[in-house]
Amino acid sequence: MDTSEDLTLFNGKLTILIVFGHGGEVDKSQLKKFIGSDIITERWNKPIEMEQSEGVAVIVSGSEKITCTANIYTDVFVAGVSILRTEIEIREKILLNDILVALHSNTIIVDGLDFQSFANKKISEIREKLNPGKKVSYYPLTKRYALLKIKEFTPKLDHKGLKEQYGEIITRFLSGETSIRPLHSKEITEKLANDLSYYDEDMFLASPEGVFILGCDDYLKDLRELLELAISLLLLFQIYDRKIDSEITNAFEAIKNMHLSKLYFLTLAPRKLEKALLNVSEIGLVILDDIEDLMNPHKITQDWYYQSAYLKMLNTLKVMDFEKVVEHKISSLQELYATARQISTEQLTLALEIAIVVLILWEVVRPLI
Repeated sequence: MDTSEDLTLFNGKLTILIVFGHGGEVDKSQLKKFIGSDIITERWNKPIEMEQSEGVAVIVSGSEKITCTANIYTDVFVAGVSILRTEIEIREKILLNDILVALHSNTIIVDGLDFQSFANKKISEIREKLNPGKKVSYYPLTKRYALLKIKEFTPKLDHKGLKEQYGEIITRFLSGETSIRPLHSKEITEKLANDLSYYDEDMFLASPEGVFILGCDDYLKDLRELLELAISLLLLFQIYDRKIDSEITNAFEAIKNMHLSKLYFLTLAPRKLEKALLNVSEIGLVILDDIEDLMNPHKITQDWYYQSAYLKMLNTLKVMDFEKVVEHKISSLQELYATARQISTEQLTLALEIAIVVLILWEVVRPLI
């Protein structure tokens, strides 16, 4: 660190978002039962708060330990992703470095379980509620995102002072790591420059792993919801990418069979290829019908500031890069199917022509027999 005095928090909030797939699009009427409100008709294509509960959290780092209250929320994104949001209220003295260590050593305890076990338990419960009694194949990976809002802390500095004196430890938090490797000044500058706050005295430093917040009191909820949407879209495109990859395997298998058989159109290969394309086309239609609008900041909000902040979040998380990969794969598979269908049609036409010639010859030869 660039100072001899550690950055110490006395009051703040640590929010941990765990984003996970819940097995496909949720039936809106079923979700309405959980929410008990018509809000779904207004926000069905954005994360919707489904349930809320309270708990006790303990942050442990070495010999240091503080006990906090925790508010636990489930935010459901109808298209196929949910978010477990755990808001831990910090009311006791703790070093920023201790929070960082606890986050990455899994020594944050919630309701008697280490955070990873707690999250796994809650995710299983949420999935069961959304898909009661169904056997569903879930996307195995999750995305974790941490937001730390500091309120009262020492030494007392403004946002400029925090960046100047504690840029290294803040960068480590934003990088999602606790390693002792030396940080390059360019890395620190880049992390600290991505400030999405509205007012000059506020600070909302965003990165692909987390957000470090000072102020932003009157608009923090809006920024968090935009961030939730961006993270949801990121994981959703990753899920789509995985599904399309499995269909690409089926498509390649069908193409191999095409080369092995001179009568390709009589085999099951065309049907396998067509099925793969249909499965991928369904994803393409969902993206076109629902998701594409969510990638456009102007369709999310009419406020210029939130439009700009949302676009920066999408760019920071590389959501658009994943979207391009998915759309490229969909386009390539469609071209592949079109080529295979042309080959199949040509084979069928050739077979029909041969059959017609054989019939004509038969009609000529039959009287002579």
